Amino acid sequence: MKTLQSNLHNMQYIYLQSKEALDETGTVLLRGLNLDQLTFEYFTKYFCQDFFRVTSREKFRLESGDGFTTLTPTDNITILGHVEVDYVPGIKTPNIGFFFCETPPEVEGGETFLVEGVAMFNTLSKSLQERFKNEQVTYEFLWEPQRWEAQYGVNTKEELCKRLDRIENVRYELKNDWLHLFYTTSAIINFNDGTTAFSNAILGHLPELDHPSYHDKTVYRKETNRVYWENGEAFSIEVVNELIDAHDQHKQHYRWQKGDLLIFDNYRYLHGKEETIEWTERRLFSRFGYLDIDIE
Repeated sequence: MKTLQSNLHNMQYIYLQSKEALDETGTVLLRGLNLDQLTFEYFTKYFCQDFFRVTSREKFRLESGDGFTTLTPTDNITILGHVEVDYVPGIKTPNIGFFFCETPPEVEGGETFLVEGVAMFNTLSKSLQERFKNEQVTYEFLWEPQRWEAQYGVNTKEELCKRLDRIENVRYELKNDWLHLFYTTSAIINFNDGTTAFSNAILGHLPELDHPSYHDKTVYRKETNRVYWENGEAFSIEVVNELIDAHDQHKQHYRWQKGDLLIFDNYRYLHGKEETIEWTERRLFSRFGYLDIDIE
């Protein structure tokens, strides 16, 4: 990660410095920026032509600005590393993530961390690497009407079905207006340089967790979420724990300071957060954007 000391006297120059570092390493930290929400949004538009509306955080979405900025969740929990929106069918995964710190935590903990997906994949056993190369995974989840309406920009079940019926590798059913969705996709991505990255939301989609390093932590889980091999076989405890071991080995922790802006490649890096030793205010703005406008 490159850290750049910056000010806003020449925003285009800061962008060019940041873009060079982002292209080189996949992540960059800008320190010492005096931004408000609207200036933050304006700066991100140097990088991206469009942005993703994070519908899973509707209650954290800021009404001011362009509607694509949310606060990060305020619950004091640990969130394991994940690629944003990887698990949502028919929605293109954003290229870049942006986090801007308005209020850093005043107590121990609360770090954001990144996990480089190529390093994580290379740490896995050869047998597990081969399985991810040869088999896809299936995400299963249950959404209330407000979620699927916002996610797909539709108002009726008929519109929803028409949208989902056009998407490959999707099964679904509607019951009492709730959407039960199954989406099969790859858990890895191959880059032009020949490397393979663990690039998915598996660890953020687990219904349960049994790893000794997390017995004393409150980890984000959702009982209606499931993720398993495409043939329906559940991930064994041994496989999940091997993924977590590799994940933890490559965590790059970042302790926030006021005015920090973290930018990262959302395909190459998984992102997550640590809980604090006690609840404290931790106010981060977040955005996820697309480098081009060819958005599904």
